[in-house]
Amino acid sequence: MQEITISNKFVKAVISEQAAEVISFMRLDNQIEAIWCGNPEFWFNRNPILFPYTGPLVDGKYTYHKHTYELGQHGFARRAKFTLEEHDESSAVLSLTYNEDTLKVYPFKFKLEVRYSLDGYKLVLDYKVINLGDVDLPFDIGFHPAFNCPLTPDKKYSDYRIQFAQKESLKAERWDNVVVPDGDSFPLDKYLVKNSFFYHNDQIKSPYAELTDGEHTIRVGKEGFDTIGFWKPREEAPFMCIEPWAPKSNLRKCNFFRPDTFVNLLEPEDIFTCSYYFELVK
Repeated sequence: MQEITISNKFVKAVISEQAAEVISFMRLDNQIEAIWCGNPEFWFNRNPILFPYTGPLVDGKYTYHKHTYELGQHGFARRAKFTLEEHDESSAVLSLTYNEDTLKVYPFKFKLEVRYSLDGYKLVLDYKVINLGDVDLPFDIGFHPAFNCPLTPDKKYSDYRIQFAQKESLKAERWDNVVVPDGDSFPLDKYLVKNSFFYHNDQIKSPYAELTDGEHTIRVGKEGFDTIGFWKPREEAPFMCIEPWAPKSNLRKCNFFRPDTFVNLLEPEDIFTCSYYFELVK
């Protein structure tokens, strides 16, 4: 599988055609790797694109025009091979277009495009969903980037905290029923993140969330999203996911894939766009 390298004088990123995942992102001055390695002992992905929906289906199935389709959690983009369309020194564009395999599980004509571009210490990820068909395209999209935690061998998971740009209301539905007190951060040693929890409906006002030990910091852009989540599969997993979901839009909504979840409806020939970023602050 082809790997595409982009760089500037500050950072370098490597993107794989497989799932269009970023498989490496590091500052050139300290060579610290930010991206989780995808060790299947803990989790085989690194930063998958969740498309054409997020989360699981009811019994792994949905029905459209009296036909039942089966599909795994988070859709098929996370396992698909993307096509490299453009590449220069500091940017690359990859795409996934409907084909015989996708039509068997998602009977809609689409193109999903992602542009990776470097801006200082940032890797900016810009997405397009294009409706190539003649009927409304139902879809959802979300992102699941995983970062090494700890980032360096002299640190441990409990040295880290999640940091926001301002004081926030941090009450959320958590697997352990722990209530995080309001503030601009929460330490991972006291408020262990295990399994997932989310802040919905634009609850977090900060434009980003950071994973930091005070010495090294990864920032993930949240601006333009209604939801941000945090996840790791189990306590000993040496990474942390910071997950922008539910990009804001004025598109019509419907309960297409499951009765308790709304997704977007994109009209024929229309284009939906969203973006976020990783930044190696220090």
